[in-house]
Amino acid sequence: MKKKLIIVLITSLLMFAAMGGLLWKASQTSKMLEKEEREKVLEEKDLLENQTGKAIDSVKNVDIVPLYISGKNKNVITVKYNSVKDIYDPEKSAAAEENITNIKKKSSFSTANPLWAYNPYGTNRSSMYVYFKTEGKCYCKYTVSVKDSKFPDFTRTLINGGAGNISKEHEYQIIGLVPGKTNYITLKLYNKNDELSQSLTYSITMPKSSCNAKTMIKSSTGYSRKEIQNGLFTIFGEGRSVKKTSTKIVTKKVVVKGKKRIKRVKKTVTKKVKKYAILLYDNSGVLRGEIPLDGYCGRNVENIYDNIVYACANNKITEVNSLGQVVKTFRINGYKQSGEFAYDGFGNIYVIATEVGRKSVPNSKVIKIELESKKTSVALDMNGLLKSVYKSAVKKSGKSNPDWICLNSIQVAGTNKLLLSSQKLSSIFKVSSVNSLLPKIDYIISDSKIWKNNKKLKRKVLKKAAMESADATPTPEPTETFKSILDTKKSKPDIFPSQYGQNAIKRTSSSSLAEGQYYLSMLNNNSGSYSKGGGKSYYYSYIVDENARTYMLSSKKAFNKTSKNGNVVKKDGIYLYCDSGKRCFSESDDDGKLIKKFNYDTGIYRVYKKDWKNFWFY
Repeated sequence: MKKKLIIVLITSLLMFAAMGGLLWKASQTSKMLEKEEREKVLEEKDLLENQTGKAIDSVKNVDIVPLYISGKNKNVITVKYNSVKDIYDPEKSAAAEENITNIKKKSSFSTANPLWAYNPYGTNRSSMYVYFKTEGKCYCKYTVSVKDSKFPDFTRTLINGGAGNISKEHEYQIIGLVPGKTNYITLKLYNKNDELSQSLTYSITMPKSSCNAKTMIKSSTGYSRKEIQNGLFTIFGEGRSVKKTSTKIVTKKVVVKGKKRIKRVKKTVTKKVKKYAILLYDNSGVLRGEIPLDGYCGRNVENIYDNIVYACANNKITEVNSLGQVVKTFRINGYKQSGEFAYDGFGNIYVIATEVGRKSVPNSKVIKIELESKKTSVALDMNGLLKSVYKSAVKKSGKSNPDWICLNSIQVAGTNKLLLSSQKLSSIFKVSSVNSLLPKIDYIISDSKIWKNNKKLKRKVLKKAAMESADATPTPEPTETFKSILDTKKSKPDIFPSQYGQNAIKRTSSSSLAEGQYYLSMLNNNSGSYSKGGGKSYYYSYIVDENARTYMLSSKKAFNKTSKNGNVVKKDGIYLYCDSGKRCFSESDDDGKLIKKFNYDTGIYRVYKKDWKNFWFY
């Protein structure tokens, strides 16, 4: 019996030892993975302080393969587009893709001789296209390096669509090249075990920004201990003036042998034109992407399916894939988009629009675009839905087309349901039964005083509710005497001020909320005819309870005032704020301490931050 107990004891000890060994190994593996992930995060911060030297410094000149966009040594495919309008023509984009496909069929492209093209689809002027095959499956990481101490290296892991992100066929759009500089692109290929199998370096001198964008914008660092978030600042702003030179034939009076004659001569004319683009800047303020636009348009870019969708002209929305090819362009006939659009998750987007014509009411309609069929239709007309308010504005202004509502933000809130932000009315409308003859307003989020003269709509205004606190002391039931005192008061104190002249609303659901509740965040500009003024704008986050018909202020953060436009986004305790009034944007922590601030050189409407994972990067 004793012998059996000893065997059991020894077996148990061995099992415990083995289990301990496994746990230790698992712990070490976890720590190693955490370290690798941390190193990747730092590598993709795009900050000089996180980098030890430049990638190009360790490469010998003899190992650098030069790429040429033009000249007698040209070895890069280029495609000419006569205008931005041509860029967003799907037929021209398909022709460029067919040309590249034919070239790929005629030759074998490996790491020894990749196929390179400069921005072949025209949709990103800071990019290169590359294609090659490898003998074994691997993934590709690249670094863009510039021999200038002011510019940090730009490193990302490319996404190839293969299982585990490894593949034998590699086709990418490489972004992040600095305009007007000689860029060194280092491609590093890793096998499935993360072992480096090959490293290749190329040099290319990139053209200057075609819209005259700053290569580097000014920035200043604050005192917050929090790190700036990874990603690229995606900037929607005003256009920039550039000089355009053209030649035209003019008539000129000349004297020949004493006789006056008319002569046709060539004349060079230089004029200033405005060019527009969505610009991508890194955390050091370096320009890493330039997406051209045909005019002042667009307020957001959305990932839909495997592509991105954005407004490329005031009457066009485009869908572009990760290589930069224009897949589809949607034309809104008879209307011009004038703000945001929102995707409903079922193949439709809703666009804030204005009808074309001198007598059209600005920013008062919503257009529905079906992505598959390209069909467009009017989903909602606020002039008809709020007919009494519209008529009152007409009477007050003396115009048939007053700028009375100014829709500036839109969110999908369910099937045929929309949330719409009106800057002029400082109100957010929940509208159901859109796309029908009888849409209806479910409720309004606003200060009730805005609707005091409209009894029908005042009943639609949600009531304010106070946030419950876990350690709050229960309020005793008031006595009859106290009740009578309260009844004599003219008005109760406001629980919190409502939003005024708000911008960029965002609806999000959460498992922590009860059924019928959702979060609604925004930039409360705190401006307009209904506001009480004050020197600050705010990040606001409400909890909207559709069942109780209430809204509560769950989060609030003060910022420098911007009277119109702008936006604010909160993520992981960090606020990204676009101050349109002062032409700057910044990141700050939850305590209000500045992490980093960037000064922009022209008018700026909104700024978002995207890491572009699952589109360009892995």
